[in-house]
Amino acid sequence: MVKEISQNMSLEMGKPSYVTKALAPMLGQGILRSNGELWSQQRRIVAPEFFMEKVKGMMGLIRDAIEPLLKRWEACIEAEGGIVAEVRIDEDLRAISADVISRACFGSSYSKGKDIFLRLRTLQKLISDHGFLFKLPNFRYLSGNDKEIRALEKEVDRLIWEAVEERVAESCETCSTEKDLLQTILDGATNNQGLGRNLSKRFIIDNCKNIYFAGHESTAVAASWCLMLLALHPEWQDRIRSEASHLQLDDADALLQLKSVSSSN
Repeated sequence: MVKEISQNMSLEMGKPSYVTKALAPMLGQGILRSNGELWSQQRRIVAPEFFMEKVKGMMGLIRDAIEPLLKRWEACIEAEGGIVAEVRIDEDLRAISADVISRACFGSSYSKGKDIFLRLRTLQKLISDHGFLFKLPNFRYLSGNDKEIRALEKEVDRLIWEAVEERVAESCETCSTEKDLLQTILDGATNNQGLGRNLSKRFIIDNCKNIYFAGHESTAVAASWCLMLLALHPEWQDRIRSEASHLQLDDADALLQLKSVSSSN
């Protein structure tokens, strides 16, 4: 069954409606929530920005974001005697991944987009903490949480559209030809003859929400899991640290030479 699903190209397969409806305030009709032809259309626009060659170009940004964090962690350890310190890494990793994807794909720092991230995190907590995802359909919107969710949804939309308008203004002033993810989404909306002005705006906002939320959240969770595994197996830390000391780590091709990372043994 898994093989059939992974190889099936039919647009009839998609996300269940009860999930897509519940996640509408957070994801709109973006690529993570849509189905069928709409999903296919958005994937053709967004997916190329995450091909390997594009990701390789982000290595410098990743290094610049991580180095200050590592220095801060080192300072925490020194403050505790220089051997061991307890550090809460989850929020740090969310901030770092949000910073990287914002700089690489949207051309702005995390400091400019932090309001968007904070509101999306609040939306996520409201939807999960109060069982919003699995409530009975007839009672889904009867609670007081609905008003707060709708207000946050509108606020996120407003902040994203302000960022989009700033980007459009900057592009006009500088005649920039830079092709990042935001510009790709803008071009996709502009070149789509089937979208009017209102639908184009919705298309842009929804896919920005998807990238802002899903992109940085999944990266932060993966990094947290990786660090936990390394903490459980310090011998692997030593092996990777030994190999990494001989490599230029802002070179993506060099990372592929890490035998400790690529080995299945």
